[in-house]
Amino acid sequence: MEHPGIDRIKNGYRHFVEGHYKEFGRLFAADAVWHVRGDTPLAGDKVGRDAICSFLRTLAEDTHESFMIEVHDVLANDEHTVVLAHTTVNRDGGTYTADEVHVFCTRGDEITEAWGFTSDPEGRGKFWF
Repeated sequence: MEHPGIDRIKNGYRHFVEGHYKEFGRLFAADAVWHVRGDTPLAGDKVGRDAICSFLRTLAEDTHESFMIEVHDVLANDEHTVVLAHTTVNRDGGTYTADEVHVFCTRGDEITEAWGFTSDPEGRGKFWF
């Protein structure tokens, strides 16, 4: 039997790709933190469900709704959900594409923390500047 966190996160990613950021945001605890690593304008901690939803909406708007995530696999237990994905984004004539790992800490049915790791941090940095 598959862990329930797998279906939850797959549905969340589907909501994100479809532009339903509040639906995706409902997966997060009210005090959740999304850690954005790197030295791009997006870097820093997004604290709280509303800040996370705003961050996701900004990603979509800044990329003219081109943010595509192809989920390859999802691993989950009661404390963590890990997504292996391929991301492609277009912005201002440029394209960023990379394999990524997204790590979510969970408490019950809610995400409490999130991190994203890219196979191309240099390319991501250049893309956002």
